[in-house]
Amino acid sequence: MEDLRIGTTTAVEYSDSEDSDSLKSMALFGGAPNGSVIKRWSWAPYQEGGTEYGLVKGIQSHYMDFKKTMSTTLNTYAAGTLPVLIPVYIDPEIVDLTRRATPLVELVPRVTNYGNYASYNQLTKVSSGQAVSEDPALTEQNDEYVRRTIPIKVLVSVGRVTEFMIEASKPYLSAGGYVDALSLDVRAKTLALRRLQEAMILLGDGVTDWTEPVNSSTITAAYSYNGLYQLITNANTNGFGGSSSYRTDMGGASLGLSNIRTAIRTARTAGGEPNLIVTDYATYDAIKALIQDQLRYVSTQTIAWGITTLSFEGIPIIASRFLSTTAGAGTGVPGDSRSLFVLDTNVIEMRVLRDVTYEELAKTGLAKKFVLSVFETLVCKAPQFNHVVLDIGA
Repeated sequence: MEDLRIGTTTAVEYSDSEDSDSLKSMALFGGAPNGSVIKRWSWAPYQEGGTEYGLVKGIQSHYMDFKKTMSTTLNTYAAGTLPVLIPVYIDPEIVDLTRRATPLVELVPRVTNYGNYASYNQLTKVSSGQAVSEDPALTEQNDEYVRRTIPIKVLVSVGRVTEFMIEASKPYLSAGGYVDALSLDVRAKTLALRRLQEAMILLGDGVTDWTEPVNSSTITAAYSYNGLYQLITNANTNGFGGSSSYRTDMGGASLGLSNIRTAIRTARTAGGEPNLIVTDYATYDAIKALIQDQLRYVSTQTIAWGITTLSFEGIPIIASRFLSTTAGAGTGVPGDSRSLFVLDTNVIEMRVLRDVTYEELAKTGLAKKFVLSVFETLVCKAPQFNHVVLDIGA
């Protein structure tokens, strides 16, 4: 049998021992690409009979070089480098690059509230007892009380997903553990609402518009409740019992262990029992370094929800991504420079008129629109039981 290589001028000889029936069945003719081999066969079934001839096309043997091979650089998309014949496999996990833990949403007690205001009473003065004679004229002493009233605020997160998106994404999202695009969007909007709550617990301002740290969005003061900084220090003159006496302004100076002890002692001498310290990550690392310089080991403590963290003199310290890590320069506040909160959570409550609720809105087109809402406000019943250290320097 003789093989003729298309595209070459040389014929290559091979054995004639191929099965003729197989060769005949493979005799398909038409255009032969460059590098193909045409085999010419002959068959004499009877010694006295004639001989049959034919042609069959094939490819070169494995030890022969191909004239052209496929590679990943061929037939690429116009806007990329992926070959059209290679399918795209996408990891079903969606990684949240904006991740921020929201521990205070869980750590601050949530208390059911009735009505559109959170009202509470404070005993501000207890009269002194008297030492008297055997049969004195008895005169009563008067104690003093004050009522605080804080309005409930409304926080929302709104989403909208087209029905086309829901149907088109089902095969991918279902394989990744999600029900559909609507569920994925509800999850994202839930995170957005929780992050607003966390930011407002620390930095909320009900008097002056403020900027939340996640997306640097401006929050209108009229629709915001006051956070811990404002409630404790009364920096915006909200009138809910806070005072500048309940804060320490470092003025851009570095934090020392004595500053932390002073903040704790100030809260305790005012009647508080601090049980939580919240700070930014830069100050958190600074505290670890300060403790390691004086102790052979760093004490840790497990608090609610399984959070294991550093502790100082028996008080757990947690770091928040919602507090600035920028070193103070003399005029800083918790929204733009390093700070530390010494808290007595026994007197801090989140008053909740209605907890987070999902509602689908009116359907006006080929889409599903929904809103997540919560009606709540933050209350600090005894601001003097807490302390804030602000404008901490490097």
